[in-house]
Amino acid sequence: MAKRAAFGTVDRLPSGRYRARYVGPDGRRRSKIFGTVKADAWAWLATQQADLVRQAWRAPEAGRRTVGAYASDYLDRDDLRESTRALYVGLWRLHLAEHWESVAVGDVTPAKVRTWHTGAAKSTGPTALAQAYRLLRSILGVAVADEVITANPCRLRNAGTPKAARPSRALTAAEARLLADQLAADRRTERYRTLVLVLAFGGLRFGEATALRRQDVGADGARLTVSRSVRYVGGRWLVGDPKTDAGRRTVSLPSSVAAALVDHLDRFVPAGPDALVFGTSAGTYLHSANFGVVFRRAVQRAGLPPVRPHELRHTGATLAAATGATTKELMRRLGHSSSAAALMYQHAADERDGEIARALDAMIGDAAAAPP
Repeated sequence: MAKRAAFGTVDRLPSGRYRARYVGPDGRRRSKIFGTVKADAWAWLATQQADLVRQAWRAPEAGRRTVGAYASDYLDRDDLRESTRALYVGLWRLHLAEHWESVAVGDVTPAKVRTWHTGAAKSTGPTALAQAYRLLRSILGVAVADEVITANPCRLRNAGTPKAARPSRALTAAEARLLADQLAADRRTERYRTLVLVLAFGGLRFGEATALRRQDVGADGARLTVSRSVRYVGGRWLVGDPKTDAGRRTVSLPSSVAAALVDHLDRFVPAGPDALVFGTSAGTYLHSANFGVVFRRAVQRAGLPPVRPHELRHTGATLAAATGATTKELMRRLGHSSSAAALMYQHAADERDGEIARALDAMIGDAAAAPP
């Protein structure tokens, strides 16, 4: 006969094993079968009762819903931009589905996430792996919000941030001009000279710059209206809003860059308000991969250290910070929705100020050593 306790019951089955049972707060009877040690059954009941007291109790069957089911709901959200949805669908299909599709969310543990991440790192690039990890963390975050699991098992330090092969570096203004002039020296690449100047001195994202139309450029070329961004995802071009709400902005260009832009419009851009400012010679969107090939060759010919195209935006941000721009001004110019990135560029400017101080020290030393 079952022996009653203050919470639940434990009875012995004909097999000699023990069964613990209790009635959950939803009115349903819950049970679990253990081996031949009765204390194990009582210990389990004690943990269930403790969860009830702490209001941490979860219905066991709720955790049986799979990660794949949660992913399907997450990818169908109405608030996802089309380009973002396409990116997430690709990440799920290529890097997550095979491992996680049929796994119950209640069975996902930090150890299992770590094992998956370690294995995936052997065949997945750092950027895609970081993106996939962030997506998995967001999907499981919904299960936490639904109170199906108590905590998100994605707890790997820095796993959501891709580790670059080398730290980002900013070009000097002279290096940026040298690189632009190197492109201008070749008839096949001269149409990209002004794009480099706009990226390096305007701080635009590549997708923002390549989505610009004639109507987005002021009459004198000195002001750009950033209202769109373009990406190539899943075999098609997706044009949408900038990366953040703050991405919608007006950016002022230095007068020399504005003059180059006006000349670029006259030479390379068809008439009409919707003509792409930095499109291909055929008038279509410029793919980042194609530009990357041209860019790297120009870097080599210019004799510069390795530079990635994205570092032109890093250059624009650092040069703007060096002018003494405030955090708010940098955020507005770069289209940042938070101050974290803007502060990073200000720190870079602070480091440059230290270099200036050291150069002044050398000048003082030279003056002291000179004969009177």
